[in-house]
Amino acid sequence: MRNFLAKSLNDLGNSANNRQMQALARILYRSAAICVPSWSSPWYNLGLQAKYLSDWQESLFFNERAAALDPDDEASWWNLGIAATALKDWEKARRAWRACEIELEDGDAEVRTPPVTACVRLDPDGSGEVVWGTRIDPARIQIRNVPLPNSNRHYFDILLNDGAAEGTRKSGELEYPVFNELAVWKSSSYSTFQSALAMTDSEAEPQLIQLCTESDVGFEDWTTVRIICAACSRTSLQQHHCSASEMPEGQRKYGFAATSRETLVNVLRSWAEGSAGRGFSDPHLVLLGA
Repeated sequence: MRNFLAKSLNDLGNSANNRQMQALARILYRSAAICVPSWSSPWYNLGLQAKYLSDWQESLFFNERAAALDPDDEASWWNLGIAATALKDWEKARRAWRACEIELEDGDAEVRTPPVTACVRLDPDGSGEVVWGTRIDPARIQIRNVPLPNSNRHYFDILLNDGAAEGTRKSGELEYPVFNELAVWKSSSYSTFQSALAMTDSEAEPQLIQLCTESDVGFEDWTTVRIICAACSRTSLQQHHCSASEMPEGQRKYGFAATSRETLVNVLRSWAEGSAGRGFSDPHLVLLGA
């Protein structure tokens, strides 16, 4: 009887959570856990709900409970790893990732894994901009593009990412997973600037990239940004078609990431002096760094 009641309460909690009735869902999950304390599912659901609310202390507690009750449930361990990473509890993060059969070095220092290229969807419930990045461990990715300023994210921000990929992006012949952002783990000191550039020769862009790289300035041609629907964003882009915005003709808008405006202006001046016809508008700040 208690098992049946607990299952019913847990199912009702799932329904409430799906309808964005989070307070009610929490009560129902807790009631299910009280009914059958040894059942891992309501504890896992409480931890999952806390994860999406960025309540990391509670997510850690509930996922620890779920993993202890069902040590073979990788999802509980994975969410435990995310919560521990958010809280910089490296001992618990290391234990969680090892439970997911991820090989890590011994020690109590910050968890790091070999860098892997991937993409991250910023503000998944909002603008949903997808940018390229480098995964530095299973729960964190560092942005390598210059995001659009309305994302409120910076070049080199380190983000917490969810565990399951939603969609892919291609670069050349290789396909890379897209993970949803959960929260900002560490904001970078790079500010975002915008400038319009006139490129009149074939060497203009390669030379700009070289100068930016040498000065640690991020560079992005925002003119090439493609606006797509949410359904396209969560696929491989080949599986769905939408009326994506085309690149506007005659407009070249660039985003730059720099720790100071002076550094950026010096780069652009050096670049413009490289060939006749090159030019740039006065770079203006669109998003201040941390």
